[in-house]
Amino acid sequence: MTARVEVEDLQAALRAEIQLRLDTEDRLRRMQEEFDSFILTAAHDLREPLRSVTAYCELLSRRNAGTADPESDQYRRHIVEGASRIQALIAGMVDCVTASSDSRYLLRIDLNDVLREALQQAGAKAAVTHDPLPTLHGDAEKLAKVFRHLLDNARKYCDRPDCEVHVSATEQGSDWLFSVTDNGPGIDPQYRDRVFEPFKRLHGRQYPGCGLGLAFCRKAIESHGGRIWVEDAPGGGASFRFTLPAEQ
Repeated sequence: MTARVEVEDLQAALRAEIQLRLDTEDRLRRMQEEFDSFILTAAHDLREPLRSVTAYCELLSRRNAGTADPESDQYRRHIVEGASRIQALIAGMVDCVTASSDSRYLLRIDLNDVLREALQQAGAKAAVTHDPLPTLHGDAEKLAKVFRHLLDNARKYCDRPDCEVHVSATEQGSDWLFSVTDNGPGIDPQYRDRVFEPFKRLHGRQYPGCGLGLAFCRKAIESHGGRIWVEDAPGGGASFRFTLPAEQ
């Protein structure tokens, strides 16, 4: 009798613990949704005044065209550059928020086409080569942005005139393993986890960017059921690797 009571007590305690965990997860999910909604609303409301600032600066430049006032022109250029940086930051924040959006309903896509679109968007100055890439189920827009950010990252930090990037894919069991490998300076092992955190910029303002590209990549890949990391490339450089589920 005592043993049965103890079992029933343990079962009741377990049910209570499970319910507490479910309630906590639901509360965290709702908080995340509220925060994401706040970011998207704030981004929408900030874009309009930024466009106004940029437009009026351009109007002033046209109005004062031909006048000998280089100092005012310089001030206007600084204002426009600052507004452009804020706009890029807002776009990056919106991308990060939407990167984790529902990916249950994915389409069958050819990653060769996705990479080709990313190359057109990036306008990468590096020489980019790639192996034949697979066809799988995914979000073409998200994955194109992943490739674009990785290509931009390789081009941005490569300090040599013969910068090269190679994209490869290997099937490993139930996953495809993708590698975006460059011949640049590489990434110190102590910083390899930090580069995927939002706003983490290892070189400060030495290079352009807002520190959200790799954070987007991690969220986008995880929303597909994969993971992403960085390793040393053979012969030097960095190799960003990520997995995506293969078609069953």
